[in-house]
Amino acid sequence: MIHRRDTLRGFLPVLVAIGGGIGLGACRAQPVYEATNGQFQGRGSLAEREALIRRAAASQPGWSVQSMRPGLLRATNTWRGHQMTVDIAFDVRTFTIRYVNSVNLDYDGARIHQNYNTRVQALERAIMAGGGAALPVSSGGGRGNLDAVPVSGPVVSGE
Repeated sequence: MIHRRDTLRGFLPVLVAIGGGIGLGACRAQPVYEATNGQFQGRGSLAEREALIRRAAASQPGWSVQSMRPGLLRATNTWRGHQMTVDIAFDVRTFTIRYVNSVNLDYDGARIHQNYNTRVQALERAIMAGGGAALPVSSGGGRGNLDAVPVSGPVVSGE
């Protein structure tokens, strides 16, 4: 009888650790974050806003952006076997980032892995900060066409 108790006492820490690990893993799921009515700084055209969003995405790890139509971009972020896709709807004053789909992020229709929210919030902050690049979005201030941004690759200043 004493041998059984010792065996059970030996397994108790293992069971607690496994249960705690499962509990902590469940804490990583959060409600899906949507950036709604984000405000751009200053004034700019629709094309300048698109360029700003592309710069912001390029300043964050893993994002690629494609145009869907004027005022709508689809952005995908990929890392270590995970993938998330969002739509970024925008006009000259505001933008919204909405969930489209994901791979390996445990999306259940309402909750998703916290890394999704972390990456969307970082993208939102970069957009609101002006694109995360050294070049500001011009409002016709004599910088020529330096705000034109390629689909991929860094922004390079001619200065």
